Amino acid sequence: MKLAIVYDHLLARGGTERTISILAKELKADIWTTEYRPEQTYPQYKKLQVFPHSLHSYPLKGVWQLEALWRFRKMDLSDYDLRISSGYWGRQIAISEKNHPLFQLELLPIRVFYDKYEYTKKKLPFILRQAFKAWVWYMKKRDQEAVARIERCTVQSKTIQERVKKYYGRDSEVVYPPVDAKKFRYKQPEDYFLSVQRIEPEKRLEIQIRAFKKVPGERLIVVGGATGPAKAYFTKIRKVAPKNVDFVESISDEKLIDLYSHCKAVIQTNLDEDFGIVPVEAMASGKPCIAVKEGGFMETIVHGKTGILIDPPYVPNLVRAIKRFHKYSFGPNVCVKRARLFSVERWLGVVKKIVNEMSG
Repeated sequence: MKLAIVYDHLLARGGTERTISILAKELKADIWTTEYRPEQTYPQYKKLQVFPHSLHSYPLKGVWQLEALWRFRKMDLSDYDLRISSGYWGRQIAISEKNHPLFQLELLPIRVFYDKYEYTKKKLPFILRQAFKAWVWYMKKRDQEAVARIERCTVQSKTIQERVKKYYGRDSEVVYPPVDAKKFRYKQPEDYFLSVQRIEPEKRLEIQIRAFKKVPGERLIVVGGATGPAKAYFTKIRKVAPKNVDFVESISDEKLIDLYSHCKAVIQTNLDEDFGIVPVEAMASGKPCIAVKEGGFMETIVHGKTGILIDPPYVPNLVRAIKRFHKYSFGPNVCVKRARLFSVERWLGVVKKIVNEMSG
């Protein structure tokens, strides 16, 4: 069986990029994408068959997404028995009758079109606001058209399942993303907390920065980089960060695993996170996660047993959680056991079953 995996772009080392690499290797599938920067994403992609289609407009915000949308709509993947799309724009291949049957892995509503629309619009100056409204009106129609033509889809969490039903009016199957728990390890904690994510406004890193200004005796290591427009946000964050916050932009998997293994706990402040692989990686390392009580974090973290879920207002409550952290007793074995519920083996089993059903 000949399979194609279609994904927006390969420009970072995120959870979806890791998932795509695992699936492509296991299914011996080709990968179709737009921008592909081997030096910016996982090295395992060099061993896979990747067909990039560079965008003339990248990285012009708003413009390159439009070009990507039409690039995917024009792709001819009729030579494959089954296509698996992922991301926001890759699913646009559904528009062509040649590109079916199509399975959407981890369907995500484009939040700036839906629940984050008003929030984003209000932040823009008048002229940009008008352009934004027109852009969303056009792109949202295209998004609805594509999703309506997808034969089958999975979602990362119950949180997203509710959004898919609300915004697209369709049912979906929850399949939690995979984490290779076996590669992580527990070691005695050292004198730092750890924060891991792509650096962008939605991750709300400013909450962590403001909190650690109030606990100068504690140390935070932030791992992650920024691309495109998010670079300005990252620059601003670094300028206001206190001396007890260190930044690591480029890091190997081995070094990241080592940082996980020695940290006291991992901290996450993402805005209504879709799922959040980082807490699971922390638990696989036998370490708890302190996270905001939103989105997918509420599905992975067991409060008081594998982490701490904090309520608003987040800055003072994060400070309180850090100051009182020594009073908690988190068992490494309990954390690791929880992480195994999200194993690669379980995930692959479910996805393969879907693939076989659709191709049979």
